[in-house]
Amino acid sequence: MKKWLSALLLTALIGALAACGNNEATNSSNATEEEGSTNKLEQIKESGVITIGLEGTFPPFSYHDETGALTGFEYEIADQIAKDLGVEAKYVETKWDSLIAGLDTDKYDFVINNISITDERKEKYDFTIPYMESVATLAVHADSDINSLEDFAGKKAAQTVTSNFAQDARDLGAEIVPTENLTNSIELVLQKRADGTIHDRVTFLTYLQEQPDAPIKLIDGKTSSSEIALILNKNNDEFREALNEIITKRLEDGTFAAISEKYFGENVMYQ
Repeated sequence: MKKWLSALLLTALIGALAACGNNEATNSSNATEEEGSTNKLEQIKESGVITIGLEGTFPPFSYHDETGALTGFEYEIADQIAKDLGVEAKYVETKWDSLIAGLDTDKYDFVINNISITDERKEKYDFTIPYMESVATLAVHADSDINSLEDFAGKKAAQTVTSNFAQDARDLGAEIVPTENLTNSIELVLQKRADGTIHDRVTFLTYLQEQPDAPIKLIDGKTSSSEIALILNKNNDEFREALNEIITKRLEDGTFAAISEKYFGENVMYQ
């Protein structure tokens, strides 16, 4: 019996020591991986390039001017952020419906495209602090009999299907006519193939400044408002904090306000 107990205790002791050894090896391996890894901010500074996702067909936020050069309100904000980080900005233009999903494959370091902070998006991605507030407005054809938001129930709304504005239209009881971008949406309204489209008020104001004779009217009232921020992958805290510091600085010193005045004629930045 004593020999049996001694053998049992010896076996248990050997097992415990082996387990401790395995844990130490695992912890050592994890520590080595963490020490050897490079975080997003370090990667960007080492490469000297930050990759930024946007549509590029979304005036006045990001679009191509008459020379074909990429420009726009959010393009200039992103360019300022890259300068403040001391790196070159590389832009990747992607259609809206697959824009955010590009983060899943590290297609870019962050996306700037008038993207609202939502609880659903926060489950998978991180956001910086907001840099502006988006106020959504309904635009219809000038001779439309729609005169209030309530009149839009049962009508056709030209929208990119995964956008917040499409959800606004659904909430008003409208049927969605899928489009690829804002330009397509407005075209469908002008052609009377859709009854209206919902988008940022400032976007419509800019469009009407450029196309003063366009038969478009804005309906009083807002369908929604939301905070707009940069969206990036989770677990990049140092990178996110660096972005937050830049956004805070440029909101406070008037740099972003000047960009806003240039494109909208007023300060639409987050107050």
